[in-house]
Amino acid sequence: MFRHGEISTETDKKPFFFALAAFLGCLTAAVLLFALGGGEGLAIFAGVLLAVVAAAAGIVLFAMLSDRAYVENGALHMRYLFRRTQIPLKEIGKVSLTDQVYSVYDRNGRLAGTINAQLSGIGTVLYELDKNGVPFV
Repeated sequence: MFRHGEISTETDKKPFFFALAAFLGCLTAAVLLFALGGGEGLAIFAGVLLAVVAAAAGIVLFAMLSDRAYVENGALHMRYLFRRTQIPLKEIGKVSLTDQVYSVYDRNGRLAGTINAQLSGIGTVLYELDKNGVPFV
């Protein structure tokens, strides 16, 4: 779901639809409580709590949709939230796995970016890196 080419990670369907259902359900319930609650204290309190949960679910949805890594035109592209980085495959010094996150370093040892190890399709990206001679440590 939401692939960016053949060599790409993607968002898993089940967590995406769960977060989407939580977002829409809480948002709908909050709007209904505010509209039909009649200004009662408990309705306002419950509406505010549901709005907070809807906002949190919206943030999770945005993070899920923006978390991606893909190989295109001889470069590794890594995106997460508002951070976008790319590095040519020939310039990657090493890739290491720590706490379910792949850290990609350039030839000088500086951190170029990170990739979530739990994304669907991560195997195709790692295979392409391995095929291009990127060392894994």
